[in-house]
Amino acid sequence: MFIDYLENIVQLVAIIIALLISVTSYISSKQKAWLCAVGFFTSTLLSCYFWTAYLVIIGDSPNTSDLLTNFGWNTSYFIMLVLVFYVKTKPERRYFHLLMLLPIPLNIWQLILYLDFDGIFNSIYQVTVCTAVACISIQGLMYYIKNRKNGARKPYIEAAALFGVCTEFGMWTSTCFDGWVYDLYYPCSFLCSFYYLLIVWAIRKTCSGESAADEAYTDKHAQRLLKGIYVALMLIGSMGGVLLGCWLRDTLTELVPEMPEEAEASVYDILPPILFLASVVLAVFAIVMIFIVYFEQKISENHRLREATQVAERSNAAKSDFLANMSHEIRTPINAVLGMNRMIMRESIKARDKLPADRESVKQTFSDITGYAANIDSAGNSLLSIINDILDFSKIEAGKLDIVEKEYMLNSVLNDVSNTVMFRAKEKGLEYHIDADTDIPDVLYGDEVRIRQIIINVLNNAVKYTDKGSVTLSVFGGGKQRYENGGTVELILAVKDTGIGIKKEDIDKIFGKFERTDLEHNSTVEGTGLGLAITHHLLEMMHGSISVESEYGKGSIFTVRLPQKIVSTEPIGNFREKFEKRVIQAQVSDDMFRAPDAHILIVDDTRMNLTVAVGLLKDTEIDVDTAESGAEALEMALKNSYDVILMDQRMPGMDGTETLIRFREQEKGKPVRTPVICLTADAISGAKERYISEGFDDYLSKPIDIRDLKKLLMQYLPAEKVIIVSDDDAKEQPEPETDEAADGTDTLYKALAKAGINTANGLIFCQNDGLYRTMLQEYVNTAPERKQSMQQYFDEQDWKNYATVVHALKSTSKTIGADDVAEIAAKLEAAAKSGDTDTVLGSHDTLLKKFGTAVSAISAASSSSEEDYEVMEFIPEF
Repeated sequence: MFIDYLENIVQLVAIIIALLISVTSYISSKQKAWLCAVGFFTSTLLSCYFWTAYLVIIGDSPNTSDLLTNFGWNTSYFIMLVLVFYVKTKPERRYFHLLMLLPIPLNIWQLILYLDFDGIFNSIYQVTVCTAVACISIQGLMYYIKNRKNGARKPYIEAAALFGVCTEFGMWTSTCFDGWVYDLYYPCSFLCSFYYLLIVWAIRKTCSGESAADEAYTDKHAQRLLKGIYVALMLIGSMGGVLLGCWLRDTLTELVPEMPEEAEASVYDILPPILFLASVVLAVFAIVMIFIVYFEQKISENHRLREATQVAERSNAAKSDFLANMSHEIRTPINAVLGMNRMIMRESIKARDKLPADRESVKQTFSDITGYAANIDSAGNSLLSIINDILDFSKIEAGKLDIVEKEYMLNSVLNDVSNTVMFRAKEKGLEYHIDADTDIPDVLYGDEVRIRQIIINVLNNAVKYTDKGSVTLSVFGGGKQRYENGGTVELILAVKDTGIGIKKEDIDKIFGKFERTDLEHNSTVEGTGLGLAITHHLLEMMHGSISVESEYGKGSIFTVRLPQKIVSTEPIGNFREKFEKRVIQAQVSDDMFRAPDAHILIVDDTRMNLTVAVGLLKDTEIDVDTAESGAEALEMALKNSYDVILMDQRMPGMDGTETLIRFREQEKGKPVRTPVICLTADAISGAKERYISEGFDDYLSKPIDIRDLKKLLMQYLPAEKVIIVSDDDAKEQPEPETDEAADGTDTLYKALAKAGINTANGLIFCQNDGLYRTMLQEYVNTAPERKQSMQQYFDEQDWKNYATVVHALKSTSKTIGADDVAEIAAKLEAAAKSGDTDTVLGSHDTLLKKFGTAVSAISAASSSSEEDYEVMEFIPEF
């Protein structure tokens, strides 16, 4: 008899534990698999508690109706069938295997054995449902075996359900026999208890990789409270039911001797309904808890839906305002561009048709046109800024904006940012100051492009909302002041302005999208209202933060905190002093200068590049020598003393770096070290720092910008050899072109543009029409030699020299405006340098074809324009 007590109590405890886990898991996750588990264990508990409590109280198995004994178990079998069917995918449900039919004959045999023990209807129902569970479970197992290599779902629940059906059938079948077979009932019963816990484990494994079906209910405190209440109710209810049954048993036992003999047999009939009612109460606890969670979930869901609706309405309203503002913001610069362009056209037509006779009137005409062009430039930059903000925010919203980290120099970032903002501040009459901690590391690791964007956004915002006073950028490191290689520094950038400030009620809004505050006073301020929102998102992506302190009417302080990895502990030094020195140099950079006593050497393996450089420096009267290779440059350096050397980096044979090393060896013993400036088309971030680290004094990207070239020469030429020329002392400008020459030029440019040559870019790089025509002719003249070299290196698969030749073609094509050729040449150069032979093999013929097309177009356009147009006379002697 003891074994009967033990196996029933163990099974009841296992069911209660499994039910508690299932209910608490459903409260936390709201997953439907746990809801099925709650239904399964609640139904099982309904019968098991009744059976076990009766056994404990009366000391015998219940002999009562099927409704009281089997209702819960019968319901649980059906719920298990629903569960194993629910977790299947459509392909699993359609799958068939012969082993699925194996349980059917076995269970028919078991049904025939069991019919005499538990009634026809009840036996047929139980066996049919359990057979269906077994068949579907085997289906899941066989499907997984066949498709596990394809990532099929692991059938944890099906395996547990099949195990449970086998233990149930083992219990039923063993009771149909006597002897040792009957004794198998108890092992099967204990295994059945284990099966209940196995189901919980299987569901947890199945649901562990899935997200909750609904995360609306997120109050963790309320979840813990509900779990605690349910556990308490279950323990109190289960113990209370047993205690109530014991009290009734003792009370009825005392009454039995006093009752008539005919009533004594039915005196205990009241116990089964009472115990069944107790088991129903336990089941109701679980059902009530499920309903509480369900309705609380719906209430929370509705609340979140209302909040989402309100947010969407506010967002739609903000977007409507944004579009209305943007229509104005975009129209304003476009109107300015169109208006100024009309003025330029008007003044140009007047000058063409009736050029003023006196020099001052001509100067005034071109001064007006220059002013209009400057206004177009300003309006174009404003429009570009608006569009960039919109595009950046669209990328952020779409999750397509990536953070690309690499090594960078803080000194370079601060310099570029300050150069950009300083001129905007000066245009408004504001002072711009920068104060950087001298000890902060200079070489850091992060997304240099996005850091620049963040600082510029915050500084532009300060300049935009400040009408008088100053804007100050402070840079320092947070936390510990001892920096270590490979460690982290909290980069702190504080931007202080003396502007209008921000109202307290508006501070929380400024980082929101489409938000612009205090429109009553800021209605004339241009902008999208996205700059700070973009900054906030970028900082979140880089694990940084931004905060603001402001007093309305007196100014604001925006503070950016951004963790960055330290590559080198070398400090940035006195950045403020160096920046102010560069500002002073920049103030005279646009002035004209002459240096007739200066002597420089330009080294480049491409004749066109040499022609451009010499042509750009013609008005400076500098004595320019040229060399086409590193070896030739070393020979010339031995014969002559140069004030500055401009050295191309990528040259066949001996590149710029190797030439520089040998030149420095030749220089040993000389009292003065000649500055050597690197010329290269590598304009990627960090290129300047890399070439300087190799020994060059400075860096200039190609195609050469005349302003950058003059800045560097003024910086490195001996001061006593540089003569600043004011406008009044400037040389007389050449006479305007005749109508005939102008017609020839117009014909040439139209033909080139029709052939896809960007003549506007070509003129920018060449500075004047004469040099541009010379470059076009040189491009055509050198084409056969270039093609031969490219094909030779291609056939030999000499990718190093191939990259060098293609590099030169990229540079010269960019100079004349052959952008299509330059683009594919850049692609092939990168492929050759990285060893991507597939790209080179696949695109080489395309480059030759495009190059040939461009050369043919230039030749045809040149022949169709005025044949007598004089080319420039200062092509260097080679």
